[in-house]
Amino acid sequence: MNARKLSIPCFSLCTLLLLFLRLSAAQLCHPNDKNTLLQILDTMGNPPQLVSAWQLDINCCSSWAIDCNADGRVTYFFAFKSDRSFQIPSVVGDLEYLQNFNFISCPNLNGTIPKKLTKLKHLETISVSSTNLTGPIPNYLGKITTLKNIYLNSNNISGSIPSSLGRLPNLTELDLSGNKLTGHIPKSLGSLIKPLSKIVLAANHLTGPIPRSLGNLNLSYVDLSLNNLRGDASFLFRKNKTALWYVNLGRNSLSFNFSTVEIPSTVADLVVNNNKIYGGLPPSIAVPYFEEFNVSYNRLCGPIPAGGSLQLFDDFAFSHNLCLCGPPLPPCS
Repeated sequence: MNARKLSIPCFSLCTLLLLFLRLSAAQLCHPNDKNTLLQILDTMGNPPQLVSAWQLDINCCSSWAIDCNADGRVTYFFAFKSDRSFQIPSVVGDLEYLQNFNFISCPNLNGTIPKKLTKLKHLETISVSSTNLTGPIPNYLGKITTLKNIYLNSNNISGSIPSSLGRLPNLTELDLSGNKLTGHIPKSLGSLIKPLSKIVLAANHLTGPIPRSLGNLNLSYVDLSLNNLRGDASFLFRKNKTALWYVNLGRNSLSFNFSTVEIPSTVADLVVNNNKIYGGLPPSIAVPYFEEFNVSYNRLCGPIPAGGSLQLFDDFAFSHNLCLCGPPLPPCS
């Protein structure tokens, strides 16, 4: 009788134990992916902070710097803090369920993006920043049609922006700022009408006009500052662009009539300083509540519209124009 009573809780305990072991096994890092991560660590010189973070000796799926799916396949890894000279390991392309990877603060990471990444069928985000990544952006990135985000900022990438990026049907955010890119902005980016919402090409050596096709995009964030762009940019502003909240076109050679521009009421940051923009400040500029505003060093003239938040900025934001007047500048005569 007593043995029978004991068998019931024993059976329940054994069942729970088996269930726990099954769940634990499902969360363990897949051996193939673990081996690939070990190769990546070795290529990076096994930096102590990263070795500790990845926890490959325990279970990489429990690491804050690695994500896995329910089958223990790696979907994300964050690699950082290596002073060793290395290139992005081609074995990254062996992580067949990888969706997102990030190399940051690896000052001696050089070379370019390996072609083997085109094997990845689930890759959504490439993030390599604050490294010494060099060479041109490879055309074959345009073959990874699952890509949604490309962050290659603050590197030493040279050459032109490949037009193949305009063939990425899901591309939502593109940040190539702080590199040595030359040539024109490709017109093909303007074909990404639905997905592309953020484009950051600041601090490069880009030349030529801004493609009018970019005016077709429903952008929320655009930063083309610190280049050598010229010509018109008025088409980036339209009253119906209700998603737009950040625009920085400063320090270029852009030239267009600002009087005809319609600033959407959603814009919170507007920086167009150090260009050749002429005309006056449009009435629509008094509507938004700006957090950042600068139209200095242009060829603007006429009264500063009252209302909105323009009078909250000091005179520097309006300085060095032809004849702007009114608060915060001296009164119009």
